[in-house]
Amino acid sequence: MNIDKNISNLNFVSNLLRKKELFFVFLLFSTLTGIGSFPVPKLERRVMDHAGILSEATITKLESELKQFETDTSNQIAVYTTPSLHDETIEDVSMQIFDEWKLGQKNKNNGVLLLIAPNERKMRIAVGRGLEGALTDIQAKQIIRNELRPSFKSGDMDGGVIAGVNAIMAAIRGEYAPSEDDVDTSGSDVESEVSSGIVGGIFTFISLFIPGFGGVVFSIIGIITLYPLLVAMMGSFFALAVAIIIFLVVMILKGTIGKGGSGSDGGFYGGGWSSGGSDSWSSSDSSDSWSGGGGDSSGGGSSGDW
Repeated sequence: MNIDKNISNLNFVSNLLRKKELFFVFLLFSTLTGIGSFPVPKLERRVMDHAGILSEATITKLESELKQFETDTSNQIAVYTTPSLHDETIEDVSMQIFDEWKLGQKNKNNGVLLLIAPNERKMRIAVGRGLEGALTDIQAKQIIRNELRPSFKSGDMDGGVIAGVNAIMAAIRGEYAPSEDDVDTSGSDVESEVSSGIVGGIFTFISLFIPGFGGVVFSIIGIITLYPLLVAMMGSFFALAVAIIIFLVVMILKGTIGKGGSGSDGGFYGGGWSSGGSDSWSSSDSSDSWSGGGGDSSGGGSSGDW
């Protein structure tokens, strides 16, 4: 009896993946990957000035200082300037870059990314989870306000980046404290993600009881709304995998509920939908090479403009 039931369940899942439901998995995948579609460049060095706002002297100086800082503390700091955010928020872009480059040592997650988009006049300090206690959101906000923004407003991009990087290193060393008039506003971002996640979860749950195509639409809307919270919790790669799994589970449950229920629809499946070098970042083992150490997505930070 149980064997027959298990075989029936396996056949159901097999049919799910073979038939039209695969279209909705593809649709969900395309939608979620579209959320994070920034063309992350290949990791090449600690300071990547793709926007062309820094002098070679500044890049050389920062490369040397950041290399020494990592040698002393094991913390990894990267600076990236981009000519365009490609119509995405700087928060999303920084997370995508952080995940792709795997900044920070594995199991320490002690990386920092300073991202600057001069054309949009946006900047962000993204902080790995392992450094949130040393480089708090309040400190990141103050560094943007007091070190980066004034220089950028006056057109001194070199001076601003140097001051910002030095302040980031000082904060991690415990030598940079926020002033008393700084207010932590990072909680609003977290609350927004949590609220969005709750709404998404509710939509996904409700979709179980909506028959036919409407239920699938509700599922997709719910998971898309839930997706930012998943990214914040586990990074974009695992968030996408979990989102797909949730969708498949919901579709399976909808089929189970539909079979057990009554009415002309018979559930979603009851109708037509049946069941290396000194200046490069590489993976080389050379003592002069550098690469992301395997850290996961950023845990905090602050954004600003000028």
